[in-house]
Amino acid sequence: MEVEKIMQVSELKPVQGGGESVDLEQFDKKEVEIERTSIVQVSSKFSETPDKLSWVLKVESKVLASIGEGEDKIDFRASELFNLVQDKTGKLVGYPEAEGSNLAKFMKDIKIKTPQEIVGKKALIKAYEKGDRTYLKFRY
Repeated sequence: MEVEKIMQVSELKPVQGGGESVDLEQFDKKEVEIERTSIVQVSSKFSETPDKLSWVLKVESKVLASIGEGEDKIDFRASELFNLVQDKTGKLVGYPEAEGSNLAKFMKDIKIKTPQEIVGKKALIKAYEKGDRTYLKFRY
């Protein structure tokens, strides 16, 4: 098998890596408006239900940055999952009122009394590393 020589190794030049990227560290300690909340079920090893699913309140900021277009568009936003209260059968009961719960701490930090008031409030963002990726969540 013959290999075609395109250029000498000494002729190789450094080039910028292909594809777009966003440095999420730039959003650390920035204030952002919360755009939406939703109640979703997620898989949890701590769930006492047979299906190992837990109800959580998903809180998401407005979009902070985007790359790509159309179907390939990726939006970057801060988000966080807060545990909700469910019974042993998995039925959603409500939200925790204990001061030590993460949701209670978050609501106190943004100066509200109920989860219904979260949308439209401003919160600080925290950028954190997990493995080789950077994520954005809320500071509280």
